[in-house]
Amino acid sequence: MKSKKIDNKTGFKVPKDYFKNFEDDLFSELKLKSISPNSGFKVPENYFKSFDDKILKTLKKDNKTKEITLFPWKKIIYATAIAASLIIMFNISLNKAENLNINNIETASIENYILNEGLEPNDIASLFIDEDLSDMVSIKNNLNSETLENYVLDNLDIDDLISNSNDK
Repeated sequence: MKSKKIDNKTGFKVPKDYFKNFEDDLFSELKLKSISPNSGFKVPENYFKSFDDKILKTLKKDNKTKEITLFPWKKIIYATAIAASLIIMFNISLNKAENLNINNIETASIENYILNEGLEPNDIASLFIDEDLSDMVSIKNNLNSETLENYVLDNLDIDDLISNSNDK
């Protein structure tokens, strides 16, 4: 047979001088029991039989205690409702809406809307009446080619013109 190594590292430790004092401790314990067979404590009769009943009686008692809340939620709800109604009231009274019309809107906002929505010229023309369109045509006819050329050179980039011609 092969000999197996025994691992003495079990995690349990014996107190210092345990085996030296073991006999003395054993004899002193036996001597104590012979002198006094009773430990001095006595369990009442039928204690363990009636123990369950006693526990159940104490658990059945309805011990209601008064509960004190840290935050009075009803008061907080009322306060927030009042505050919200005051804020709404002040916003309505102070921010009276102005009559909106086309003159109050900035020109840049209108231009951005038209550019971003991808409206076609026919869509925009349908919004005008015939008299407005005839005025626009007459303005277009009064411009000479030199004025148009100067406007294009001053206000438009060549890159924009090239990209617009490639898109079509």
